[in-house]
Amino acid sequence: MKPFLPVGLLTGILLVTAVAPVAAQNHPADLIVHNGRVLTVDAKFSTTEAVAIREGTIVAVGTNTEVLKLKGEKTRVIDAQGHTVMPGLFDSHTHPVGAATSEVGAPLPVLRSIPEVLEYIRKRAQELPEGRWIVIRYGFPTRLKEARFPTKAELDSVAPKHPVLYHAGPAGIVNSKALEISGITKDTQDPPAGQVVKDEKTGEPTGMLRNAYGVLKGVPGDGDITPNQRRAAVKKLFALYNQHGLTSIADRNAPRSHLDLYLALHKDGELTVRVNVARSFNPNGSREDIIKRLDELVGSDGRGGPTGAGDDWVRIGPIKLFLDGGMLNGSAYMRQPWPRGDTYQITQDDYRGLLFVKPEQLQMVVEEAAKRKWQLTAHCAGEGAMDVLLDAYEFVDKITPIKQRRFCITHANFPSQLNLERCQRLGVCADIQPAWLYKDGGTLLQVLGEQRMRWFQPYKTWLDYTTIGGGSDHMIRYDPFDSTNPWSPWLGIWVAVTRRLEAGGVHLPGEALTREQAIRLYTINNAYLHHEENIKGSLEVGKLGDLIILDRDLMKCPVDEIRGVKVLTTVVGGKVVYEAK
Repeated sequence: MKPFLPVGLLTGILLVTAVAPVAAQNHPADLIVHNGRVLTVDAKFSTTEAVAIREGTIVAVGTNTEVLKLKGEKTRVIDAQGHTVMPGLFDSHTHPVGAATSEVGAPLPVLRSIPEVLEYIRKRAQELPEGRWIVIRYGFPTRLKEARFPTKAELDSVAPKHPVLYHAGPAGIVNSKALEISGITKDTQDPPAGQVVKDEKTGEPTGMLRNAYGVLKGVPGDGDITPNQRRAAVKKLFALYNQHGLTSIADRNAPRSHLDLYLALHKDGELTVRVNVARSFNPNGSREDIIKRLDELVGSDGRGGPTGAGDDWVRIGPIKLFLDGGMLNGSAYMRQPWPRGDTYQITQDDYRGLLFVKPEQLQMVVEEAAKRKWQLTAHCAGEGAMDVLLDAYEFVDKITPIKQRRFCITHANFPSQLNLERCQRLGVCADIQPAWLYKDGGTLLQVLGEQRMRWFQPYKTWLDYTTIGGGSDHMIRYDPFDSTNPWSPWLGIWVAVTRRLEAGGVHLPGEALTREQAIRLYTINNAYLHHEENIKGSLEVGKLGDLIILDRDLMKCPVDEIRGVKVLTTVVGGKVVYEAK
């Protein structure tokens, strides 16, 4: 199913032809980009030569001759010199404040093997006083050469006198000192929706914790970061996003403090990326608790929600829930049990992962949110979790129809034929991460096997039923390729087109997208996911003046050059925010 697409290219050309002489005299364009290969990404994926922008909005799209009629004395004119011009890119899933502040103190190491992990911990143990925590955050075992978590014994061998946490999202492993100072023993009970993993024979903790970090004592936070440092770090990250072609992002889990930071940057004219803000939400408690929390989410100023509140720079998106664990750490909630093995240190035959919200509670939360005109999305990594989420969406649809709300599934790694049909019927979209296919597909194939991996990120099949958008889930580090997770949109587009695995090979080549489809994934499709397709996602008259100029022909260059695309110029709202030197 193709998303609704607004006014096409022909309208823009006719508008230029009809009003250009008067407009050039009385209302010249502020910016004209001409002599380019303009990929409009309109309904027909039309190409043309030039774009004109006035007061932040596109006023003309057409031939060089037509668009240059809007040139005035003060118009800035950019000669694209035959390069590709296209809409600014949109990342559907980022965590920019956390990512930006992760390297405020110093760059974080990229650890690609267990020996590198152990050497890093050994050095930290030499630098820190005994008893101080050593923490590695978001170290997914799928990305280590050995394709497994380090063991408690390995952590003990390099830091016997320091508590160590190797954190990989909802699941992580600690050493013996961490267990000791936290008082974790064979008698420690599992927290709600969590697991303190015990040895099957001895009953002693193995060090593996799944959604159970609350049992640890004294784990440090992210450090003391001043408001000015946080603001500067976010501006630095947004400038990097601009450099790689991003003009819009979705913060996929924002507390009010992050929303306020974006609003402050916008107020001061320092925002160079448009932000759609998904509000983080605690789904626990009674119906009265949920209703009160929903009211508080909006805030006394009305800027906190519901979905659609705000303007073209900072707009409120969906409520974000966390329904299950993660695919990259072995805690996603699956239909069938996870296989035993060292990758995720799974020792049970019936372990299906973790479901954080009970189905009846989820239904109640979705119902109350839908009544208050919120769009919903939920972190949903495993196919079992997707079943539960779609059950809730179907339940609520009978009370408050949701099809026009574009409820979403975040990650949605393993759809099924039935669930795709349910998505189509309910108008449910999906926010996916192509980089996971590239970075983690090889390990997941080893763990789950080809039969279960048949439904891992089937892009082409998704598009037969509903709209999907491309995102990164960027959390840690600045670098577009070595960050966790890689946020280069060009890597994402390349993966969607090739379905290559970093470990070698191609997974389900029949599910690859065309270049046109992959471009839509990061432009108009993401605009559609966020109810913004009438103002962004394509270069059409009346839409926001967000565009980029590339260093190569994206439609014709060798396929492996896609991941190396360089952006020459980035324009947001008609203003140049990045130019290559």
